[in-house]
Amino acid sequence: MSSAPTFSSGQKLAGNAVIALGVSVWATHFLVTDVLLQTWDPYFITAARLLSGTMFLMIAYGFATQGHPLRHIPWKAALLLGVVGISGSTVFLTLGVKYAGPVPAAIVSAASPIVAAFVARVGFRIPLTFAVLLGAAVAMAGGVFAALGSGDGDVGGFRGGELMILLAITIFTWYSIGAQRWLSSISQLGITAITIMIGGLSMLVALPLLVGLGIAEARYSFDWESLGYILFLGAGPASFALFTWHWGISRIGVTVGSIYSNLAPVVVVIIRMIQGEPPTIDHLIGGLLIITGVFIAQLLPSGHGRKRLEETP
Repeated sequence: MSSAPTFSSGQKLAGNAVIALGVSVWATHFLVTDVLLQTWDPYFITAARLLSGTMFLMIAYGFATQGHPLRHIPWKAALLLGVVGISGSTVFLTLGVKYAGPVPAAIVSAASPIVAAFVARVGFRIPLTFAVLLGAAVAMAGGVFAALGSGDGDVGGFRGGELMILLAITIFTWYSIGAQRWLSSISQLGITAITIMIGGLSMLVALPLLVGLGIAEARYSFDWESLGYILFLGAGPASFALFTWHWGISRIGVTVGSIYSNLAPVVVVIIRMIQGEPPTIDHLIGGLLIITGVFIAQLLPSGHGRKRLEETP
């Protein structure tokens, strides 16, 4: 078995910066999805979001592969990751926003580092260091602190969507580690494009069945505002954010990368601030805790050689 490639400190720094940018873009989906849910069924939002992302990604991947994007794909693994990982996590993420609200959903997403650590250890037998666990806990506290300090009226009270967000995070973490292990023969752009395409097509096939069973409702709107939001979800949170996520975790690992999910509630709060809510000291403290957590996870001495999450055990 070959070990995972090693990267220079410059590459790791770039991985951190790219993930931070991507997560910040991804976080906007909480608010955009909340707007779309007023006129769209959550399952139709999921399908439209993934198919929109497929359009952008397959065009880019087609150019990257000189017109042969479907060659040399490990289809068995790709199908599993696309159907279960992409469509499954996106469905539960959308349902989580519907039943919890955008800000509470963003707060719950701050648990991503802890969930990632658990999935890595239990699902893939990946050893974790004290530094990673401590950094994840500190950053998670920062994300929750910043969001709860916003004074947003829809924070508070358990409404069921929170569990769906946790399930979405669990599935996505499994997908992320599996993609880096099982699809390592293709590029990070290829991983992103192929799995999103499979996820989008699987939702398109599933929609008639879901409607027939009464699980989904054929409710959608093709006004210009809704189409703009769908295209934004496809280009931003689905395409750009997922590509930068794969590119970044290939260099710093899934558990460390997941720490940046704590930026999500901060971004949501900042957008609310732009919409008229004044900033508070809680936001600054929360952001500082997130940055501290990232540094702890990567710079605190671990005592023993640390295995990267993508390394073959």
